[in-house]
Amino acid sequence: MRRTMTKLVLGASLLLPAGLMADHVWVAVYAKHTPFKTQGFESRKYFSEFATAISQRWKEGYVLWDLEQGYHTWMGVFVKGGGYTAQGYTSRRDIEDFMRVVHIRQKQGYALTDVEWGNGKWVGIFSKGKNLAPQSYKVFEDVEMLPQLIAEGWKSGHKLDQVTYGDGRWLAVFSKAKDTKDQLVTLSKSFEGLQKDLKMKWKEGYKVVNLEYGFSTWIAIYSKRAPYTHESVDAINDFDEFNADMRNRWKRGYHIIDLADGKR
Repeated sequence: MRRTMTKLVLGASLLLPAGLMADHVWVAVYAKHTPFKTQGFESRKYFSEFATAISQRWKEGYVLWDLEQGYHTWMGVFVKGGGYTAQGYTSRRDIEDFMRVVHIRQKQGYALTDVEWGNGKWVGIFSKGKNLAPQSYKVFEDVEMLPQLIAEGWKSGHKLDQVTYGDGRWLAVFSKAKDTKDQLVTLSKSFEGLQKDLKMKWKEGYKVVNLEYGFSTWIAIYSKRAPYTHESVDAINDFDEFNADMRNRWKRGYHIIDLADGKR
């Protein structure tokens, strides 16, 4: 079978496939001039194995910047220079149990800096750092509720950090912000729709800070204050090519901002 690749590049035309793409794509958001000193990448089939990789990376001075799970693969981007001073993680099968742990961690001074659902469990990454603001959380069932929740958050001075879908539920993470006017969130029912949104928002001066997929919906969180340049997105349907593309990007001076995976 011929392998195919789609790339979205800031300042250039979108490269679309000549033939029919596979339904699933691995997605990475790249940028230059990031705060990171260096990056590493790990992938494992089971979270128990990935947890061992987390511990090893911590020993080497890295922090887990972004966690993703899809197609029976747990993967994550580790960085030096991410601004986190301490980290921990938890996994729970039930969202109510998971949220109880989140609130306990919050009282201990941690922020929920990433959350993912896969293989029947919710996994949360907790971090401490001087730039992390107080958080609030919303659990809901219908993605159509998200725009209203975002609007309510903006009115109360909270911006959307991330949103994750799993086991029929959505979890949205908000944090206190001095100004929410620079944030924009789009919902696209197809990857083609996401492509159009990306191209348009880049021209308007926005950058993607978080990209998620769930229940046939691509959700992109944009900001005009993101501290990096030359943003672009690669979407590849073969994991080995995705991995090779990532290492080529590193050689060219790019860093990964966010990982995602989903259907076209």
